[in-house]
Amino acid sequence: MQGFLNFIVEFVGTPVIVLGVVACIGLIAQRKTVAEIFVGTLKTMLGFLVMLAGIITLVTALGPISQLFFTAYGLEGFFPQDEAVVAAVAPILGSQTAIIIGGGFLLNVLLARITPWKYIYLTGHMMWIHAGAWAILLYNMGLPNWAVLVGGIIIQGLYCTLFPAWAQPYMRKITGGNEIGFGHGQTTLNVLGAYLCKLAGKSPTAEEMEMPKGLEFFRDMSVNFSIIMLLVALPAALIIAIRYPEAMTAIAGGKNAVMFAITQALTFVAGVLVLLQGVRMFIGDLVPAFRGIAMRVVPGAIPALDCPVIYPYAPTSLLIGLVTGTIAQLVAIGVLVLLKWPICLPNMIGAFFASGSGAIFGNTVAGRRGAILGGFFWCFAAWLIGAFWYKYQIMGDMAALGAVNIGFLCPDIFLISAIVRLIGLPFGLTP
Repeated sequence: MQGFLNFIVEFVGTPVIVLGVVACIGLIAQRKTVAEIFVGTLKTMLGFLVMLAGIITLVTALGPISQLFFTAYGLEGFFPQDEAVVAAVAPILGSQTAIIIGGGFLLNVLLARITPWKYIYLTGHMMWIHAGAWAILLYNMGLPNWAVLVGGIIIQGLYCTLFPAWAQPYMRKITGGNEIGFGHGQTTLNVLGAYLCKLAGKSPTAEEMEMPKGLEFFRDMSVNFSIIMLLVALPAALIIAIRYPEAMTAIAGGKNAVMFAITQALTFVAGVLVLLQGVRMFIGDLVPAFRGIAMRVVPGAIPALDCPVIYPYAPTSLLIGLVTGTIAQLVAIGVLVLLKWPICLPNMIGAFFASGSGAIFGNTVAGRRGAILGGFFWCFAAWLIGAFWYKYQIMGDMAALGAVNIGFLCPDIFLISAIVRLIGLPFGLTP
């Protein structure tokens, strides 16, 4: 049994294999030739790995940039990292998490088959994060193990089916079609941000912003991102080099502060460019292959995929989200200081991946004004809610399970955990 559970964990935790299997099944269902099945499956997997290489590159670059940022401006608190929380509790809840992943996926496929919501959730790491979150919540509510498993599977299956449906009206506007869905834990704040952006009124889309002739080079996304990241990294590096030279030596490994900051900033941008190329590559092969599943296994099925799938459709909005998300985190930290709540430390990954998506959603309903507001709203709201969840242990004492000085930042987890707590309250079930 343990070997089977380990297989499930490894399978679901290896999204390139999951996507390859999905593409292969889809092509077989379409009765493609052996050569077409092989090529389509291979290109789907390679495209995903190219995207993953881009993500690894930019995340690796963001680590030192975040260190520069924290050290330069003297920030302390807990670190918002969903993956770290689930990994930390794995020695206690790893088996429950694995069963919830497998059972939740089967329930998702069943619901897609029998309901009008034809979404199949394929973002492997988010499936793992959410399954771990439900295990933590239900375990801390004092439920017996069988109830943790049954409840977790039901929550996971419903989540993977309903939340992509909630985001799909915006996905149709973003992509210009109905071929892909949004499968990420950002959905709640993306959609609520889009609702809020409607109040701001319509403005021209951020993707058609006109630049003065002398500034037309700003339309090049690689130039835009490079300038922003240099403005983030260079001042912080200079402050540390002047005020805390020993810390600068530790962060940069003895390299010159300016050269180190420039290299890290541009490495981040290179990672973004690789990521976008990978998205174009694997989506171009996965979506046609997925039609086989739509026709045979789950008629009309739509794959719900990771947040980077929307980035190529609105790169300017993505950049706006990075900027406004970074600003929003700093504003939120100021509010947290006034409230004397735990400080949710700045996270450039959140500013890029989350506020970037929020800005793209906002741009679909309110243009550039929506991109600015949607990007700002995401990080501002997430930082305040995340600190509240951490301070008041809304999901129970996670430190007792091994998750020390780390907390969730995923808004879908916040929303669903609040709903589950309210349901359990009349029965005396609280974390």
